[in-house]
Amino acid sequence: MELATREQPRLGRPRERTGLESFGGTMKEKINVFLADDHALVREGLAALIEKADDMEVVGQCGDGLKVVQQVLSAKPDVVALDITMPGMNGLDVCRQLVRRAKKSAVLVLTMHTDEEFIIRALENGASGYLVKEAASDQLAEAVRTVARGEVYLGPRVPKSVLSRLTTEARQDPYDKLTLRERQVLQLIAEGKTNRQVAEVLDLSVKTVDTHRAHMMRKLGIHDQTTLVKYALRRGIVTLH
Repeated sequence: MELATREQPRLGRPRERTGLESFGGTMKEKINVFLADDHALVREGLAALIEKADDMEVVGQCGDGLKVVQQVLSAKPDVVALDITMPGMNGLDVCRQLVRRAKKSAVLVLTMHTDEEFIIRALENGASGYLVKEAASDQLAEAVRTVARGEVYLGPRVPKSVLSRLTTEARQDPYDKLTLRERQVLQLIAEGKTNRQVAEVLDLSVKTVDTHRAHMMRKLGIHDQTTLVKYALRRGIVTLH
């Protein structure tokens, strides 16, 4: 198990304290955890593991990326365990929104993805931890406790090279130029929805969706639907089932 914050500079954003600063046997409150994963069976399994710990409890669950932020704002958890592959809005973009809007909730990315690019993007978006789903139950508990303390947790499957890349690379990613709406439109189109269906999901006019789509494709340098889907697959925004 590797705890990056022991010897490395803080990678996630500082979290506002919620009265859980003390974990040395004097903690009076449980760590409230919110689960965001599109598979109900996975959420149920994670909830069962977390509820076994005396110092944790699950306060909410969600399987729709478009609904996670609002539900987290309502539940006010200490930790959000967040998958990357989510319908409507992928976990990396959800993370970015949570960091901006739910400042008292630390984000622990809990996913099957082990590629360095996913790890780097998660940390750049403000995640406080990254753990692969195949990790042991005690590693999950330690990860939750670590990010709840305001520290950064990187699981055993996270290569050490990620840390050096984070501190040395000046990354220029066209995706960073997209607005939230443009990212939502990108994902929904890549999921196979028509412009009219996207408009219904986002409660927008078809004309507005057309505009967001045109701006998004121009920023990414993409000119057709096939290339757009390939781009979304390559970034992990959508996956093949």
